[in-house]
Amino acid sequence: MKVSFITLGCKLNYYESCALAEEMERRGYQVARDGSADIIIVNTCAVTSKAGMQSRQEVRKAIKNNPGARVIMTGCYAQYNPEIADSIEGLAAIVGNAGKAFIPQWISDNKKLDPAANQSESFGFSGSMPADALKARSFMGRSRAFLKIQDGCNAFCHYCIIPFLRGRSRSLNSAEIIGEAKAIADSGYHELVLTGVHLGQYGQDLNPDHDLTFLLEQLLQESRLRVRLGSLQPQEVTPTMISLLADEENNLCEHLHLSLQSADDQVLASMGRPYGQKDIINLVKTMKQLNPRVNIGADIIVGYPTETEEAFKNTLHLLTDLPFTYFHVFPYSPRPGTKAAKMKDSVPAKVKKERVKLLKKLEKQKKTASYRECINHPLRVIVEQVHKSEGVLTSLSGHSRNYLNVSIHDFVIHEPSIFPKREIKVFPYDFDGLTLVAKIDRQL
Repeated sequence: MKVSFITLGCKLNYYESCALAEEMERRGYQVARDGSADIIIVNTCAVTSKAGMQSRQEVRKAIKNNPGARVIMTGCYAQYNPEIADSIEGLAAIVGNAGKAFIPQWISDNKKLDPAANQSESFGFSGSMPADALKARSFMGRSRAFLKIQDGCNAFCHYCIIPFLRGRSRSLNSAEIIGEAKAIADSGYHELVLTGVHLGQYGQDLNPDHDLTFLLEQLLQESRLRVRLGSLQPQEVTPTMISLLADEENNLCEHLHLSLQSADDQVLASMGRPYGQKDIINLVKTMKQLNPRVNIGADIIVGYPTETEEAFKNTLHLLTDLPFTYFHVFPYSPRPGTKAAKMKDSVPAKVKKERVKLLKKLEKQKKTASYRECINHPLRVIVEQVHKSEGVLTSLSGHSRNYLNVSIHDFVIHEPSIFPKREIKVFPYDFDGLTLVAKIDRQL
């Protein structure tokens, strides 16, 4: 029997889908990357109202396009709105986050379930899944590996529903993480992306407790993988972490993604965020002074209920003045159950749309400038795709350590099969508006 996965949302969801796929393969199922399947698992997202809408659409589309298949809805939107099962005909099961790890067993126990009966089973809506419940060592054809080191969140920022859907912060112990990293390296991967709901809270629940910096130092010492961090808040980036990120000789990728949400002090306080504009400025300037090649990105929410025109301009001006490379911009949408949902949504949808447009225009300008600055500077790239035309190798593509898209041309390769997942040194000589164009120097 074939099983396929549709994954929405964050890298953590993707990692958990990969772990479920591995377990299904161990049970004798074939994981289908495209085409029809007998079982379809839709791993949903609820971080915004748009993500919830997309989750519903994907579930209904899977049922419509795969008559006779068992469609299972899981993830954060399933947890957030389990009642949706009553309005979706043909859904075999709706599974909360706490029950996600039990999906393969449920499928095995219900092989003869008739999806047409429209008797959707529900489970996993109380408690929380242990941090070590799902583990993946292969990643559905991707060349970069992921590792969940933490789940849940204790912050309860005023706009965010995720702590209610994922539970309290839970960490995988460092010895287990080191073991998983070594196993992933043995599988042929060369880059490891650390993932979690709130990476900055890593280790606070362990006994004895330790932090992300402690784990990074261990990983860099004991693993041969290059390591990439997920999202962090500014106050969570320690001086030691700054030094590690600035040092191009170690295996920590010089790439920092900041969960900012705003750069206006009053908006940040209203959101319940524990940092301010000065913290952002000091961190970004320090990072760039220590290593001009470090790539810094940010998440931004526009149109939060307390975001006046002046507050938005404060964010816009800071993002303009500081050397960010890219932004992920989201219009605010209230999440029932959060503190912000009780506030008056005072920013009209039209204004939110205009603010998103302005930030995306700024991002395009800054990304272009950042990419052009890297021309004629050597980069180390993990090759993620090999491109061919009529069976002839034409180019390679992948991401550099500082997370730039690179397209590699002008080379002669006698053994192209060695290149997926492998790190090579390249020299960028042009920028085509989307990626750096580079020539290959040598395999590292």
